[in-house]
Amino acid sequence: MADDLKMNSLSEITWQINSSLVHDFPSIFSSNFDVGVSDVVPSVLTFLDDFDSHLWKAGYLFYKTSDQEFKLIDPTGKLREIKASNGARFWWDFSGEKKVLQKLIGLRAVIPVISVKLTEQEYLLRNEDQKIVVKACLTKAIVEKTTVHYLTLSALRGYKKYYNRAEKSLDSVVEEEINHFGLKTILMNHAAKNFETDTNFEIPIDADMPAEDSVRIASLGLLNSAKLHVSGAVKDIDTEFLHQYRVNFRKLRSLISLLKKSLPQATVAMLKEKLSMIVGKTNRLRDLDVFLLDEENYRALLPENFSSGLTELYSLIKAQRKEEQKKVVHYFSSKSYASEISACAEELSLSSTYEMKAATQPILQVAKKLLINRYHKMLAMSATTNSQSADDDVHALRIEFKKFRYLIEFFIDLLPQKDTAKLVGEVKKIQTVLGNFNDYATQISFLQNYINDDRIEMSKSLSGLIAVLHQKQVEEKCKVTNVLANFFTEKMTDKIDVIFGSTRQGDSV
Repeated sequence: MADDLKMNSLSEITWQINSSLVHDFPSIFSSNFDVGVSDVVPSVLTFLDDFDSHLWKAGYLFYKTSDQEFKLIDPTGKLREIKASNGARFWWDFSGEKKVLQKLIGLRAVIPVISVKLTEQEYLLRNEDQKIVVKACLTKAIVEKTTVHYLTLSALRGYKKYYNRAEKSLDSVVEEEINHFGLKTILMNHAAKNFETDTNFEIPIDADMPAEDSVRIASLGLLNSAKLHVSGAVKDIDTEFLHQYRVNFRKLRSLISLLKKSLPQATVAMLKEKLSMIVGKTNRLRDLDVFLLDEENYRALLPENFSSGLTELYSLIKAQRKEEQKKVVHYFSSKSYASEISACAEELSLSSTYEMKAATQPILQVAKKLLINRYHKMLAMSATTNSQSADDDVHALRIEFKKFRYLIEFFIDLLPQKDTAKLVGEVKKIQTVLGNFNDYATQISFLQNYINDDRIEMSKSLSGLIAVLHQKQVEEKCKVTNVLANFFTEKMTDKIDVIFGSTRQGDSV
């Protein structure tokens, strides 16, 4: 077979064959050859990927043959052997190819996608002199409820005529020639759908669709996307399930807020209240997750003599995280959650009422006005932002950049692709600096709650860590002014007008 099971040969062709004739397979060759049959070699391959199918989409196959034996096939077909302990799920749990796995799956866990049962049986075809002149391999693959058979015929040097004779005898059983036969082929033909979990958000709207219709469709799509991550969060497969759940809610809340003048006021009020309450139930768990994910980085910030205090802190936070996870699981399983989510979905699914003036305007026109206004609001805020600005002011500017980017991404398919993509890239760079500053502020506030005079060693470590984080926050704040000055230029303002269409700053939607 191809991939790691493939034999080297001069010429090799694989066909899918008629499964009903497999039981009488040796007789197909028996009139021309003496046929030697090897023992059947069975195997079960469990293919793994993360929830977003990052490995599959990048052309990799990752599977295990036992609890500790794993194999990774790269896009070129190169096989890499990997070992891991029982229960390995994250890139750091595997002994080989850590950099590759880290790049592809990040903080995601690999989970079973599908198991394939394989049996292989080799046939040695001998001529009248009892010399092996052709090799054949019959592969049986069972994928879920589908059973399919493949035959690979391999030529040997100096025996081309025998290969041709063997190939001709297959006319009655072959159904389709398979190019580049291997595990990837089997999965593509019979299990591709298992790797097609797609949570990328796309808005199925056009530029002239009324704004209210567009907002309802987009909002409902985000709500449904968020719900896809609930099961993984409940099972605690990895922290990204809860994170992506919250990202979708954050985008949803931003969309409702940014386009509130396109929806009925009662709808906006109802959604704001319920969405805030729903996502608020997960705030504490996410805060704990963020801190735990940074353990290695935080330990590196302090001298070794602070290690025992940090260990005590992390033990406490891990215990709290366990309890908070139980609360979130209970909430996701509750009638209250089901009712609130259902109410939001029903509200967004209602037919448009066009109560508001902007509701009937083409969505692209509305979006462009909002983007122009949002840009000029950020421009005005940045003019008064410097290294001495209050933390809250920097935080407020970060929120504006986030909304600006969300707004672009909501309608990116309706905007000039090349210019818009470049703009998003520049906005992301600023968000990184503003986000780092905010992260330090958030972590400092988080850690201050754990200072306890009864835990001397832990409190010493906390004080040391808070001091280091504060210094980093100050350093990051100094970068803010520079990145803002580099972004808000006359050239950028002109570019915004070109991309989104010239609009007076006083216009409102």
